[in-house]
Amino acid sequence: MASRGDLYQREIQRYRETLELDVDMAQERYGMSLIHSLPPAERVLALKEMGNEIDNPADLYNLGHHYASEQDWDEAIKYFRRAIEIEPTLTEAIYNLAVCYETAALLPQAKSTWQAYHDAIDSPEERKQVKEHIKQLGI
Repeated sequence: MASRGDLYQREIQRYRETLELDVDMAQERYGMSLIHSLPPAERVLALKEMGNEIDNPADLYNLGHHYASEQDWDEAIKYFRRAIEIEPTLTEAIYNLAVCYETAALLPQAKSTWQAYHDAIDSPEERKQVKEHIKQLGI
């Protein structure tokens, strides 16, 4: 006999499959009951697909992280920037924005974003490492 955990995981998988096939059908069958069981990036992508406005900095960060993992630098940059506009102290988003700019060979933007990250963090050792990295960019 399958455990409750196994049944729950199978239902989550069915929900994912339904989302991929037809968002409206997933909404009709499941409502919003299972969406919060999805990992953060997957959850926010589903909400976006359902037409929801994404304006929470953490959700925007998760979208940025998702697109960065897909190497879609333009989209990743867009979402990290929006997260920072709403929450300027979200250092994880500043860091990842700098990495995206650098990876996309947008070096002037990378340098200024690394500088913003440097200014936002407290750790003297990390500030020293970031300062050295900025020098290595050679801009």
